[in-house]
Amino acid sequence: MQDEKLKRKDFLKNIAGLAVDTTVGTPGEPPPNEPDPLFKKYARKTLGPRRYSLQIENPNPGGPGMYERVGNVTSGLNPYAGAWTVWEATHLLRRVGFGIKKAELEAMLALTPSAAVDAMLTLSAPSNPSPTPLNHYQATAVDSGGILLGNSWTSNNLAYLTGSNDDTVNSYRQNSLVDWSWGLCINENTTIREKMTKFWYHFIPVNFDDVRSLQNNSATMCHDYMNLLRSNALGNFKTLIKSIAKMPAMLIYLGNQSSTATVPNENFARELMELFTLGKVPTQNYTEPDVIAASRVLSGWRCPSFITAYPFAPGFNSAYHNQTNKVFSSFFGTTTINNQTGANGANEFDIFFDMLFTQQQDTIARYVCRRLYRYFVYYDIDANVEANVIVPLAAFLVSNNWEMAPVVNKLFKSEHFFDAANKGVMIKSPLDFITGTLRTLNINTTAAAGATQLANQYTIWHYFQNYANTYLEQGYGLVPNVSGWKAYYQGPMYYQNWINSYSIQKRAGLITSFINGFTTGSTSIKIDAIAFVQQWPNATIQDPDLLMDIFIQYLLPVDLPAQYKTDTKVQTLLGGQVTNSYWTTAWNNYTGTPTNTSYLNIVKTRLNSLLTTLLQLAEYQLM
Repeated sequence: MQDEKLKRKDFLKNIAGLAVDTTVGTPGEPPPNEPDPLFKKYARKTLGPRRYSLQIENPNPGGPGMYERVGNVTSGLNPYAGAWTVWEATHLLRRVGFGIKKAELEAMLALTPSAAVDAMLTLSAPSNPSPTPLNHYQATAVDSGGILLGNSWTSNNLAYLTGSNDDTVNSYRQNSLVDWSWGLCINENTTIREKMTKFWYHFIPVNFDDVRSLQNNSATMCHDYMNLLRSNALGNFKTLIKSIAKMPAMLIYLGNQSSTATVPNENFARELMELFTLGKVPTQNYTEPDVIAASRVLSGWRCPSFITAYPFAPGFNSAYHNQTNKVFSSFFGTTTINNQTGANGANEFDIFFDMLFTQQQDTIARYVCRRLYRYFVYYDIDANVEANVIVPLAAFLVSNNWEMAPVVNKLFKSEHFFDAANKGVMIKSPLDFITGTLRTLNINTTAAAGATQLANQYTIWHYFQNYANTYLEQGYGLVPNVSGWKAYYQGPMYYQNWINSYSIQKRAGLITSFINGFTTGSTSIKIDAIAFVQQWPNATIQDPDLLMDIFIQYLLPVDLPAQYKTDTKVQTLLGGQVTNSYWTTAWNNYTGTPTNTSYLNIVKTRLNSLLTTLLQLAEYQLM
């Protein structure tokens, strides 16, 4: 019984009633209708006294369907004044960035918590791997729209001529954008820029493939869209959503490009209210006539052509603008936006957004803050979180005139963000899982120099895009629908949507591949465990207890029980023995004679064994 008490506690318990894949069985996987034993590890978590039901989220205090919580979390937005240790710093780095780099962690620990957040909220334009995606696919200008190999294509629209639609190059360009975006995340500095860009992309998305299937020059459109999100990552929300409404990619994706005076397209107007500003939970603060009225206001905004020289020129065309008064419900103060004829019809756009953000400012602000909370903190918004975090944070957003930087700053500096209840409870997205592993363990993803370096580099990044999209259900630029990824909005499971009996096997398989090594883009992708530990002083590496602590701190979001650490140390670093000297001697033998193959293999085998054990823990899937 004592041994049982010393074992690490189960973080992730089986989800009651969770549907199991009933398709034909696959070799090496459990039979249909039987729960996957590996999947069980990653199911619903129990963390200390916190417990959640499977009911749908409802933030109304005392209302039906609320989450059951045992051990209330009452922390709010007061500035965090607690300890600043490795655990707090790694929590900040994982949530706001991707993975943990030794130099980044040490830099954070040298600061105060407040200064560390300030550092991560300092943005700069992309520079590494390059300011923009490049032509890595064609060696001759005639095949690439006039863009030479190695140059940026983002300010160049392809000249589509009748009968010679060169969709191939547009496809290459879209891949270039996607692959380069992975390169940005993998080479990210200590900043929120890329994580915040992904937040906006999930929140207000366009699907790259859908845009491509509907219109020429989709690659430049999608790049412009992502560039808007990136350059406004911590900017003004009202300004951002107004800009998005006129972006060519969004005009195509949600159909406003096809809107006419007599038949306004309602798609964008509907999603603007339901998904981008107001939401539908806990109540729906708009009506169907409001959607229709909004679609009439927005009619007339379109691009005149998609085969002209870059840049695109979206604007207002009065010939496509609905010529009626636009009447809104009591949710908007029964406002009527009087029809303006000719070019003056463009004025209705600003009048509408001013009405929206004035009449429904509290609804919009709380909705945005809930989306922000679920993306960066945790999915469960109960009565305490609503009252202590969402409501005051939303009021702060309004008082700052919709500027996001102060709001994000306040959230990440709060006692609630660093609350123990919010550490190690979010299942990593595929992007976090892959990029965080690459960055934390210093896995080389840089293509070797040579004539094919550029092509090989994009091949490496494309490997991870393909793996994430094919096996893990998150491809960059390929949201499943206009709502984004289910993990951030769909209750009751939320993050658990990332994990199923298929995807968890593929996560485990990728970890094995990282340890064993594989080649893509003529580059070996493999964890060098010896190089990883040699970042620390030799005296630290010699001590297996200190080395265990380092691995756990960098790889896991929470510490492990002492007995479990001891058991793992014995099974891996000590090679089944019980005395620390079995590791110390092995390491000293290797460093004394690094060319000795036997010494090298002993050390490498034991380090890889430790890595395998920790990376296959359920806790590694958490942040």
